[in-house]
Amino acid sequence: MRPVNLFIANAGGTLDALVDGVTGAFEEARAVVQDCLNVEGVDVLVIDAPDDAIPEWGVGGYTYGPHAILVALDPAVSIGRHHILATLVHEFHHTVRWRGQGCGGTLAQMLVSEGLAQLFEEEVLGEAPFYSRASISDDEVAQARATMYDPEFNQKKWFFGADGITFSFGYTYGYRVCKTYANATGKSSAELIGVASGEILELGNQ
Repeated sequence: MRPVNLFIANAGGTLDALVDGVTGAFEEARAVVQDCLNVEGVDVLVIDAPDDAIPEWGVGGYTYGPHAILVALDPAVSIGRHHILATLVHEFHHTVRWRGQGCGGTLAQMLVSEGLAQLFEEEVLGEAPFYSRASISDDEVAQARATMYDPEFNQKKWFFGADGITFSFGYTYGYRVCKTYANATGKSSAELIGVASGEILELGNQ
């Protein structure tokens, strides 16, 4: 099994107060995902990058394919260890899905990958993130379904509130679809990593 590594970019010392919390959260997340998802071969880089962090948490995450995760921190925010843990768990789920079905390419792929990662957070930590609970409309859902498999889509529009779409729409809708599918099939988010987005959307939209 290839290692799962943590690198904290802290040459300037701006993350000194967060090193212990980050390290502890990483160790806990690594134990969980190695047990549930058989995660291996991933590097996690933690940086001081307030503009890339979720304002409410002071933490943000991004997965660069199957082997690399970036965690952005805002040291000016009082960061809860739980939020670091939730971000890591979420992004680790993405790394495993990247190795099969993938997490991007179409709106359908991204909705399902984000929905499953939020569902995984809920299953292992007891709570889905706040952005899984946005107030979205039937009209927005209809618009999304009409463009689900277009070869190009506007990620900012569907996930970050551009062009009149509710902020976090994609996260909330993806979570609902995946939750519906998981409940209907009796399978966990770990068991659904290899299931095609089209199958999950077909059942989850009913």
